[in-house]
Amino acid sequence: MLRHLDEALTTIRRPHAITPDPIRGRWRYWRAGAGPTRWLFVVVDWLDAEPVIVTAYGQPKIRLPRERHGTA
Repeated sequence: MLRHLDEALTTIRRPHAITPDPIRGRWRYWRAGAGPTRWLFVVVDWLDAEPVIVTAYGQPKIRLPRERHGTA
């Protein structure tokens, strides 16, 4: 993830979409054209006083819920 830290931080600051993570208190921030693949998603845990970046992954293809990315 260190190689793509700037892209991960940009994904959190200006996501193209935000979706809930399966784990309570965590959200996935998505950005197209960032990181090593078509989509980059960054998982952020919001349960503590300060948010924590848990992980980040590249995803070649995704299907986001329409209401989550502004095309509803």
